[in-house]
Amino acid sequence: MKDNLVIFLKRYPCFVFLLPVFFVLHGCTENYDFVPFKDAVLLTGLYILVSSAILVPAYFIYRNWHKAAWLTFALMAFHFFFGSMHDGLRKLFPQSFLSTYSFVIPASFCLFFIFAFLLKKRKKTFVLLLYYFNIVFLLLITIDMVSLLIKITGKTRISTPSLPKEATPCTDCPTPDFYFIIADEYAGNTELKDIFLFDNTAFLTLLQQQGFHVIEHSKSNYNYTPYSIASTLNMDYLDLTRTEKQPLLAYTYETIQNNQLLHFLEQHKYRFYNYTHFDFPGQPAQTAETFLPSKTKLITSQTFLSRMEKEISYHLITTLKWEKEIRKSVYFTKKNNELLYQLTIKAPALKTKEPKFVVTHLMMPHYPYYFDKNGNEFPFEKLTEGNQNNYNNYIEYLQYSNKRLLELIAQILKNSSSPPVIILMGDHGFRHFKGPVDTKYYFYNLSTVYLPGQNYSSFSDSLTNVNLIRTVLNSTFRQQLPYLKDTAFIMDNP
Repeated sequence: MKDNLVIFLKRYPCFVFLLPVFFVLHGCTENYDFVPFKDAVLLTGLYILVSSAILVPAYFIYRNWHKAAWLTFALMAFHFFFGSMHDGLRKLFPQSFLSTYSFVIPASFCLFFIFAFLLKKRKKTFVLLLYYFNIVFLLLITIDMVSLLIKITGKTRISTPSLPKEATPCTDCPTPDFYFIIADEYAGNTELKDIFLFDNTAFLTLLQQQGFHVIEHSKSNYNYTPYSIASTLNMDYLDLTRTEKQPLLAYTYETIQNNQLLHFLEQHKYRFYNYTHFDFPGQPAQTAETFLPSKTKLITSQTFLSRMEKEISYHLITTLKWEKEIRKSVYFTKKNNELLYQLTIKAPALKTKEPKFVVTHLMMPHYPYYFDKNGNEFPFEKLTEGNQNNYNNYIEYLQYSNKRLLELIAQILKNSSSPPVIILMGDHGFRHFKGPVDTKYYFYNLSTVYLPGQNYSSFSDSLTNVNLIRTVLNSTFRQQLPYLKDTAFIMDNP
């Protein structure tokens, strides 16, 4: 039996299919609890299908399965680990031509051509290396399966977050519906005045007339959405020491899903409604997905095709004038915005015995800037890549967003059976500047609160996001959560 297995592993290039199994399994192990089993199976099946689609034509070129397997393995390994290799080049040669796509992609194709040519010329077929690769990938898969099994059995399973020690149950507190509305990249009035020469006071005054309190000098603590939302909902800063054992983005998503605010409200019998772009346990994102489920992006984000899609695909489709694909990409956010907006409008009418906790994330006034202040759509050409720093269109779309947000708030207040808690805030400030600016402007954000009793004595004019929820819970649920020191962190684009 053992001899037969050895003969099999020396004869057949199993590693060509073991590689995609290992890649997906390792990604699932690193991102446990975030990639559903069926999505992982779909991704694995797709990669095996792609490997087969390369392997078979390669056989007809080489007339040798071993050589075809080595070429397939090289191409798939390049795809899987491109992000790590490219990041390594960027660290070794920062700001150098050697780390640009203009060099890396042509150089990679040249190397593959040379490899394919030499492979064809070679008469021997690396039998011992084939055996070694088969053994190595079987061992790697076994290690990951054991690690995943340990996590599944609960030894390292994500635990319920511990609330601050000062948090206490409030059995006789009122439990108003709670709406948390995030307007992505909505800059605070300080930034709007200084950078855009635009005064947003008229909008803020209308909110105040509705009973809102405006935090005039609010700032976010992070300059990118996932980090900002994670820290805001969790009422605390991200613990970056955790990233030594876990990828930063996975840890950030874990924090979003398992945040302290949600835990606190669930203890007080709230029912959660997820109208965001993020997945929560039992509450997947409502937004549209591509062919592959969005949850697999934690595994695929560093692959060659994902990097191309993220960093240069738009330039490619515009160069090739694939207008259908361009329009699909450009209007994707507009469709999702409307879906989440309508779900939020309908939320007050939902009949439940429990109070509601609704989290809504609108990509407004975030780019693309779809409408002017009067609700007229900007032409398609104004929505394409390169228009992020169009200050005029940002301000026009911001004014349009103001009207939609006021309508949304009016509907929530009108249709709620009793006055709710409403937080309307930007996750961070505007970032697409035309030139160098003080980094403080990355963080100035919109921050407003509506409380049923309209007692805003605890709210300072310069709250940062990590302290906002703490203040709301102190005011509404008789908590005594202390303020954290206000700090801003500039993070890399996730």
